[in-house]
Amino acid sequence: MPDPTAPPRLDDAAMLQHLVRISQALAGQLDFQSAILAVSREVRAILAFDHMDICLLSKNGESLLAYEVGLHTSWGSPTANPTRNSPIRSLLRGEVADIVTPDAQSDPRFHFEGANDQPIFAARLKSRLHVPLRVHGAVIGALSVSSHQIDVYGRADVTAAQHVADLLAPYCFAIGKAEEAKASAIVEAEARAREEGLRLGALRLTEALERERQRIGMDLHDQVLADLTRLLHAIARLRAEPAVTPGQLDGIEADIRAAMRELRRIIDDARPNVLQLFGFEHAVEDLLERAARGSAGALVVRLENTVGAAMDDAPEPLKVALYRIVQEALNNAAAHAGAGEIVVRLAADGERTVISIADDGVGLGGRRPRRLSGIANMRTRAQLVGADFAIETPPDGRGTRVTIGIALPARVEAAQ
Repeated sequence: MPDPTAPPRLDDAAMLQHLVRISQALAGQLDFQSAILAVSREVRAILAFDHMDICLLSKNGESLLAYEVGLHTSWGSPTANPTRNSPIRSLLRGEVADIVTPDAQSDPRFHFEGANDQPIFAARLKSRLHVPLRVHGAVIGALSVSSHQIDVYGRADVTAAQHVADLLAPYCFAIGKAEEAKASAIVEAEARAREEGLRLGALRLTEALERERQRIGMDLHDQVLADLTRLLHAIARLRAEPAVTPGQLDGIEADIRAAMRELRRIIDDARPNVLQLFGFEHAVEDLLERAARGSAGALVVRLENTVGAAMDDAPEPLKVALYRIVQEALNNAAAHAGAGEIVVRLAADGERTVISIADDGVGLGGRRPRRLSGIANMRTRAQLVGADFAIETPPDGRGTRVTIGIALPARVEAAQ
């Protein structure tokens, strides 16, 4: 039996008046939810409903989003639902012109394996009417109205609903295109910002590398070259003496060994031979040992590796970049953090490998000066190899943790 509370059937003039008001209500609405709320009052004057929604298909038609008025159900989730699970998928695929049912709870068209039909029962929806939203002949979504009563909607209601849908469709299409354009502009702006950030970061890194070359040149000039000059003068003095004692030669030999050690240190700083010869784990251990030696034994260092030799399968430029980040982080911790302990961890996190360098020093807000250029260099190196980078002080305010996360490229086996 038809619902006695349903609005009376409207004549053409009254229908036109409500449609004009719907069009006026849409003016100025900039999002889907605002649009459906704005027109709901006028739609209710045409069609009785306890629940109304507009569902809109994604660009590829594989998923949809619903915007509701009246009752709120899981159909209105902000997460897109697969079109194949929609109870009205036949309408959305253009297989039927409309769907009208006196009782959706018992209508087999709404219930099939995988159907997202739970809201029909949870919201006690019975009579349902669905018409397509079309633009240029293509279905972009659907307008749906539902009632708690049985057998509310007839063919005249289908015609009225289609009039409303024809008004809503181009407006929804325009809002969708505007949102696509906005999203595209945001993506483009973010891409430009990343490119500019990388450009500036690469420039800073180039400047830092140039400063490093100058430092190496100064180390060679001020230390090694000075030591070799002093040794040359010592040898010249020995030539002038009638007899050379073993003690005199011992001193020269010790000075030569010291110069060689200093030269090896400078070379290792410029080119990480330990990394190339013995692998990533040993190279990090060497960095930790150097940090401990530089602190006169007051610093405890530890390496925890749960990924084995996985890092050694990475391409050489990637390994060197990650090594340099660890080196910079350790230098910061040892020289500026006032730390008593530094722990480096190599661990797996799903498909990613995570390297963390944690110290128990004064933290980022501590009084000791921080090498901000060093932090910028670490961040830039990480960006250039596609790694995630984070530096933070734990909630207790003690210490600093540098974290680098990256999905290592799959190892390519050599041809047999």
